[in-house]
Amino acid sequence: MALPDMQRFTSRLHYRGRLVFTSAHRIGAERSLDVTAPDLPVLRTQDGRPYIPGSSLKGAWRSYTEAILRTVQGDGNKWLACLPIVRQEFDEERCLPQRRINELKEQYRQDQAGLDAVLRAQSCWTCRVFGNGQLASKLLIKDLMIETQSFYRSEIRDGVAIDRDSGRAADGFKYQFEAVPAGAAFGLEVVIENASAAELGLAMLGLRALERGDILLGGAKSRGLGWCKLNSLWEESEFVSPRNLLAYALRSPDTKPAGIDPAEIRSWLDAFEQEIEAGKAVHHA
Repeated sequence: MALPDMQRFTSRLHYRGRLVFTSAHRIGAERSLDVTAPDLPVLRTQDGRPYIPGSSLKGAWRSYTEAILRTVQGDGNKWLACLPIVRQEFDEERCLPQRRINELKEQYRQDQAGLDAVLRAQSCWTCRVFGNGQLASKLLIKDLMIETQSFYRSEIRDGVAIDRDSGRAADGFKYQFEAVPAGAAFGLEVVIENASAAELGLAMLGLRALERGDILLGGAKSRGLGWCKLNSLWEESEFVSPRNLLAYALRSPDTKPAGIDPAEIRSWLDAFEQEIEAGKAVHHA
């Protein structure tokens, strides 16, 4: 399969959706110096509104995708998802161990384009889409800003640390944490650049999971926090390919998005499934 590089335009998906929390949630910030503030405040913008960093959603999206793909690829394989941990003792679990990266850099010392191509080709599918130490991420997520009408004020909850031996509350370990109440809604914007049809299908694993409510976000999940569902706004999203690139580039900024047809989405899923079957034939032979 030809892998689109990042040197020229091949495709651009601009996705829009609305993330609604069906439970309270908390994305934690550093402890406040205000003596009246809770011990564990939520992350807020400069004007005091709770928000969700794009990196937080991307991390949860990637983790879910990796878990699914590790099951699909089977034990002992890492063509779909590796273990992208930087600790040296796990280096060989990555799709591109540092030893291999050094070899390729020496081999392609005078050919940067060739090096980029081989690094992408030898990376696992997840790293190609979400990025790694050698590859820029194709999937970019804007910070999610809360819809003002969905939020009035936060709530303060009490927490206690449990002594694992006695099963009782540990002395002196009562604390308060802040949470954003259920019903909070956030606008979601995602851009996926220069992805193949199959790579867009891989990205859909996470989007579909968010639509089902299978991915929880934030901290205190064991306390019932973080449940949410994504409403995809495909009619407000847009897919740009070489065939409509010029018209897209020249149009007025006020032009409404063209929307994305369900058949287009289905073609990404089909392409991904076909690549999975082709990969199994090679790696499970």
